[in-house]
Amino acid sequence: MPAPRFRIWFGDRAASEDELRRVEEIDVVQEMDAFWEAHVRLALCLDAGGRWLHWPGDRAQPFSRVRIELDGGDGRFAPLIDGPLVAIDAGLDAQPGHSTASLVVRDDSAFMNVDEATGPPYEYRTDSSIAEELFGGFAQIRSLRIDATTATPKTTARRGTALQFLRELAQANDRHAYVLPGAERGASVGCFLRDPEGASDLPPLVLVGGRRNLANATIAQDPDGAERTQAAVLRVDDQGVTTLEASAEDLGLMRELPALPVDLTPRRLLHPYENTREDPGAAADAQTRRRSYVYRLSSRVLPGCYTSVLSPYRKVRVDAGATPYSGDYLITRVTHRITPSQWTQELEAKTDSATAVSAAPVAEALGGGVKLAVSANVGIF
Repeated sequence: MPAPRFRIWFGDRAASEDELRRVEEIDVVQEMDAFWEAHVRLALCLDAGGRWLHWPGDRAQPFSRVRIELDGGDGRFAPLIDGPLVAIDAGLDAQPGHSTASLVVRDDSAFMNVDEATGPPYEYRTDSSIAEELFGGFAQIRSLRIDATTATPKTTARRGTALQFLRELAQANDRHAYVLPGAERGASVGCFLRDPEGASDLPPLVLVGGRRNLANATIAQDPDGAERTQAAVLRVDDQGVTTLEASAEDLGLMRELPALPVDLTPRRLLHPYENTREDPGAAADAQTRRRSYVYRLSSRVLPGCYTSVLSPYRKVRVDAGATPYSGDYLITRVTHRITPSQWTQELEAKTDSATAVSAAPVAEALGGGVKLAVSANVGIF
């Protein structure tokens, strides 16, 4: 398998060989509903006069652009982050080889989180059209991916930064508001999207067997997870009350079996903070979706055994042998750690349901590559 490669761009300029040689480590943390952030640690040294050499602040201005791309071994570079330089951290020591400077880079949603504002309310506008307008106010965001909404509230008021307001709209509509690095430098993608449906486009992560590429998997079940969300709204025309209920099964499970039987799934009320609109259906669906992810996976990819670049907001299949834990997961967080000699991926993911396992389980049916058999020895004395 070819060795992973990385490259760094400072604006439109590719990092020089000398700059790449001084890179000790790159950490890129990608997380759902949060800034994506990279730390690029560079080696520093002192000259005979006591001056620090190669200080990155001499070349990189605040909020100048930095882009990091990675080829995991399949010959294609994938962007890990593309956005502004927001800080330079220093670790200084008089001992040779102990001093570093770290470039801190965030995705382009950082530009959307600068100025807080209020403004005239949006009247009879869909939240998706408001999202499109907000994204369009930033030159760094060149294209959009938006799942349209249909409700047109009488008024929708903004308070806070554009990013804070966008995330409020997303949470009320069972969506996520975020910015992804684009295929071209300096051309990010604004997203206002639901959780993905359908099969994963990533190769499976395998925990056991000859195709093993995953290690140290921890799967935790949230004892307070899963719910049926109930909402009520007062009708203006006749002062009556409309009640509705949403469940994870109504929204569509990722696998065959719900996390809890229907009769054991608790009923929860839509939080008053969310229940502010004439039609609370979208907010009830959103709360149900958030609470439905009962199983949480933490693991790491074995270096050199997986060439695809993982990222949040995507589904991936995890084969954990003949267990209910095998199946699709939604990736929520990935940490890419790159050194001159190695690339590792640590991931967190979640799912809302379990996989059925037969009475005579065969892990091969789940892609795990392990057969289970039972034998008995009987002795007569």
